Amino acid sequence: MVKTLKVWPRLAAAVMALSLMLAGCSTDKSGTTTPGAEGGDAAEGGGKPYEVTLYYPGTPQKDVALVEAEINKKMEPKIGATLKINAIDWGQWDNKLNLMISSGEKSDIIFTAAWQNYTVNVAKGAFLPLNDLLEEHGQDIKKNLDPAFLEGSQVDGVNYGVPTNKELAATRGVLVRQDLADKYKLDLAAVKTWADLEPLLKTIKENEPGITPFYMSNTNGNGLLENLDWDYLGDASVPGVISKTAGSTTVLNEVETAEFKEAAELARKWYQAGYINSDAATSNVFPKDQAKAGKAFMWTDGMKPGKDKEEEGYVGFPLTQIEMTQPTITTGDASGAMLAISRSSEQPEKAMQVINLLHSDKEINNLLNFGIEGQHYVKKDGAENIITLPDGVDANSRTYNPGAQWQLGNQFLNFLWDNEDPQKWEKFKEFNAKGVKSPALGFTFNSQTVKNEIAAVNNVNKQFKPGMTSGAVDPNEMIPKYLEKLKAAGIDKIIAAKQEQLDAFLSKK
Repeated sequence: MVKTLKVWPRLAAAVMALSLMLAGCSTDKSGTTTPGAEGGDAAEGGGKPYEVTLYYPGTPQKDVALVEAEINKKMEPKIGATLKINAIDWGQWDNKLNLMISSGEKSDIIFTAAWQNYTVNVAKGAFLPLNDLLEEHGQDIKKNLDPAFLEGSQVDGVNYGVPTNKELAATRGVLVRQDLADKYKLDLAAVKTWADLEPLLKTIKENEPGITPFYMSNTNGNGLLENLDWDYLGDASVPGVISKTAGSTTVLNEVETAEFKEAAELARKWYQAGYINSDAATSNVFPKDQAKAGKAFMWTDGMKPGKDKEEEGYVGFPLTQIEMTQPTITTGDASGAMLAISRSSEQPEKAMQVINLLHSDKEINNLLNFGIEGQHYVKKDGAENIITLPDGVDANSRTYNPGAQWQLGNQFLNFLWDNEDPQKWEKFKEFNAKGVKSPALGFTFNSQTVKNEIAAVNNVNKQFKPGMTSGAVDPNEMIPKYLEKLKAAGIDKIIAAKQEQLDAFLSKK
């Protein structure tokens, strides 16, 4: 009996030691590591860390596995998770995304935007509501991001995407091969309207037979029609627009407007003159890829300070930008590039922790966007934030160059290439300050009640819009047919619902 009693103190001490050891291996509620628990909760039971998948539209990169490995060396100790990078070619993006959503395929972080069916996919239940996750695991996002981004990208007060921290204002214009403009002494300063571009395009057509004067494809939106003064009220894939600058809040069917017809007629004129590529209605080649191959002179894009120099590094030719519209700020601009968390994510808190790191961790952000120092870039003359290509590497031999900084996290953490303006980020702030605010800023249409009509209208748009916007068909002949099909698909019901919701929003301002 005495011997048995003497065992109990030793057993109790052993139990206490084991309890302390187990406590040292725990993680706190936020998923961050407590002292003695490097790697977070992924190490429990010796299991693998959770792999967070990231899907975004872009060109798959040869060295992506090397970059993933470097990122995960930094990421796993911080949050107990790793990252799997999935770039999907732009031409395949919509189909891949729709398939993932319809099948419920496991995915975590997905790029989305106002021009990429954002509210439509919210209505489908594809993305998780993020307000609580932002509070628990996204404090660095909330600290660094202008509140206008999170407020402006909400749907009925709920965030379903985390906007990229970048320019808030937006303007449209064209990117131009500067070397060709110099070669033919083209007067870029004389360009004030879209029609003013014609002499430039005519010169290239007549003198550079291997180069498309104005390259267009399905990957860069609606060509000239994308450059109109429209606020799509939260999602450019849902019909119903107002003017951003005219002060009117009447929701319009853009296909019925004089502006739409005028832009379609100009596209038709350029197409018939051979300024626009003949496959513009069906091509899935991204314009900057065509330019990189030396086959494009000019193409449309969203403008911002330093856009030309940013794209120059990818294209490999000197570029200059011509801004064709004044800077404006809409809800769609606030939600112009976002990272959402899929409803099929098995650990959405880990996905939010990854997004939080992309908004706060300079090392991880730049690894994802620029690759590995010494291999994919080198610091310029010892500068901390200025980078250049390593010796022997040029635009065509690069093995990691996603060019997706505007999609992924916090651009204000990004390195600058040595051809960029060192004051780029300060100019971003000035650019935002010049932005004219749309009267509907902060409004996002909730498409739930008309999602069937939207699906039907989008099928009509796929049938008619590519040919219309590329100039491949006669707008005078096709617009009446286009409108007839839109009416039959229920566009008037969508526009009426938008008007009702917008009026209710404005009455509360």
